[in-house]
Amino acid sequence: MHRTSAAFMIVLLGIAASAAAQAKPTQPTPAKPTQPTPAKPTPTKPGQAKPTKPQPIDRIYISVNGAFQTSGNSFGETVTFRENAEDGRFSTDYEVKSGPALNISVGASLWRNIGVGVGVTRYSKSTPAAFSASVPHPFFFNRPREVDGEVADIDREELAVHVQARATFVPTPRIQAVVFGGPSFFTVKQGIVTDFEITEAYPYDTATLSRGISTTVDESKVGFNVGADVGYFFTHQVGVGGSVQWAATTIDAPASAGTGTFEIKAGGFQAGAGLRLRF
Repeated sequence: MHRTSAAFMIVLLGIAASAAAQAKPTQPTPAKPTQPTPAKPTPTKPGQAKPTKPQPIDRIYISVNGAFQTSGNSFGETVTFRENAEDGRFSTDYEVKSGPALNISVGASLWRNIGVGVGVTRYSKSTPAAFSASVPHPFFFNRPREVDGEVADIDREELAVHVQARATFVPTPRIQAVVFGGPSFFTVKQGIVTDFEITEAYPYDTATLSRGISTTVDESKVGFNVGADVGYFFTHQVGVGGSVQWAATTIDAPASAGTGTFEIKAGGFQAGAGLRLRF
C-alpha cells in the first residue's frame, strides 16, 4: 500500500513539473540593427551631355592682318579765281579707290571675358584726279576757254589708332572670337590741287592743261570703330584668323581758295586675315 502511494506521488510530481515548464514564458530574441544601404551613383544615360567647364581666356591676344579697305570716299572741290578782269573757276574730282591696308591690334583681358585693346590701321593710295577749268579769254569777255585733263599722283594716306572695349569668347580650346568697338583717332594726308598752268598761243581761243600744282592737307579727327575677329589656333599660342571692321570719320579740310573748308571722308569697311598669337 505504501509502495503504491509513493509511486502515485512520483507520477503526480512529474506531471506538475512538466506543466510548469510548459507554462514558463518564452524570452523574445533581440532584433539585430539594420545597416543602411549606401546609395548607388546614378548612371549617366547614353547620349546625355556632361556639364563642361568654360574655357580659360588668355591675358594677351595679338592679331596682324593684311587687309583690304573698300572705300566710297571720293570727293570734289570747285575753286573760283580772278583772271583777265573776269571770274574763272576750276574743279577737281578726287577718287579714293579701294586698296590694301595693314591692321595690327593687341588686346588684354581684365575681368572674365571683358578686356581692352588698341589697334593701328594704315591705308595709302595714289590716284590721278580729274581736272576741269574755265579760263577767261585775254581779249574778249564771256568767251572762256575750257580746259580738261588729269593731275597725276595725288596721294592719299590714312593712319588710324583704334581704342577698343573688347568681349572675348572661347567656345573650344582652338577657337577664340572677339567683338570690339570704341573711338578711333584718324590722321589723313590728302593731296589737293591748288592751282594749275595752261599752254596757250595767239589768238588764245584755246588752251590746254600743262600741269596741276598740288599741296598736301594734313588733318586729324576722332571717329569710331566696331568689328569682330575670329582666330583658329594650331597650338595654344599660335594660329591664324580673320577680321572685319568698320572705322570712319569726316574731316574738314581747308579749301584751296584759302577761305572756308570742304569735307573729306576717311576710313571705311575693312576685311583682313593673318597671324594670331595669345599668351
